[in-house]
Amino acid sequence: MQYGLSELNWELVVSLVVISALVAYIGDILGMKLGKRRISLFGMRPKYTSRFITVVTGILITLVTLFVMAMASDTVRVALFNMKYIQREISTLTDELSKSRGELESLQTDLFKSQSELLAKESQLREVESSLAENLAKLKKVEAEVARLAKRAQTLERDRERLSKELEAMRKERDSLEAQIADLKAQADELRANLEKMKEGKILVLAGELLMQMPVDPSGLTEEEVKGILDKLKANAKLALSVRTGLRPERIEIFISPEELDRALRKIKETKTRKVIRLEVASNAVIGERIDCKIEVHDSVLVYRKGEVLASEFVAKSLNEAEAEQALYNLLRQVNLKAQRDGVIPDPITGTVGNIEATEFFDVVDGLSEAKPPFTISVIADSDIYTEGPVRVKIEID
Repeated sequence: MQYGLSELNWELVVSLVVISALVAYIGDILGMKLGKRRISLFGMRPKYTSRFITVVTGILITLVTLFVMAMASDTVRVALFNMKYIQREISTLTDELSKSRGELESLQTDLFKSQSELLAKESQLREVESSLAENLAKLKKVEAEVARLAKRAQTLERDRERLSKELEAMRKERDSLEAQIADLKAQADELRANLEKMKEGKILVLAGELLMQMPVDPSGLTEEEVKGILDKLKANAKLALSVRTGLRPERIEIFISPEELDRALRKIKETKTRKVIRLEVASNAVIGERIDCKIEVHDSVLVYRKGEVLASEFVAKSLNEAEAEQALYNLLRQVNLKAQRDGVIPDPITGTVGNIEATEFFDVVDGLSEAKPPFTISVIADSDIYTEGPVRVKIEID
């Protein structure tokens, strides 16, 4: 460390010089005076007394210097009065410094080791980060593959469900076909039996054939009155078969089981609304055999009122006889389908809800072939039509 002259405490230096000079001067004057007077101090010879004063003057100069410096500087004062303490502190601090240096060296060694370990850890970290990046890339690929497989699994699951439904539908279709086959076999057996019967005699009625039907209002009727109505239904059926076959009514036997009668009675009496009772053939029978029948009971409601238009068709061109016949047939077929949709019960054998006389049909065909276009063909209810039918109509050309 370098100091310049400007850094000196010139006031202190000048003060020390001046005071030292003043003390020396006083001592010199005092020594000269004592020497001239030949004064002796403490029993010493004047010569030694002068020297003693000189020594005292030097001591005073030193004491004054120290005093001035102690007053002027805290550092000097501390150095003068606390030197041993400072030395002890310096020694302690030196020891501590040495210890601290040792610890520092140890710490530096540890730091070096730590830096080496840090570098190793950083290297490992880089390796781990690199491995992590690779694993993340692999993970993304795996996740993409999992997503693809999940989507594929969903597709397969949908396909499985679809195939299961198709399989179930095919099983149901197979069961239905097997049932149809069994039914067809039964029908075939029945046809064979009927053929055998036909070889032996004439078929009187067919299974499902409607023998007779009768509307009835059960409100207010007793059970005996209802039984009377059922007996009348059987009698009318016998008369109808007698007219058709030429057989006497007493030769025709119609059988209805007691269970069937009880069921029909309950069905008729369960509500007070208008009913239609239908007597249908349960199985084929030839002349001379008993006719097994069943009774069907349906609610009878008004489906069409008299004068209601059931179907109509606008014709814009002339029709020849064949076209007129086809147009009328199609229109009547529409009426038949519409009536069944609206609730009219069709004939079990023919599937129709009514019929029209051949003469009336061809009269209308002639009218259509002669009509000048444009015109409209209308099929109109000829009377009130209920659930049991039949659908009686009249045809108008406008």
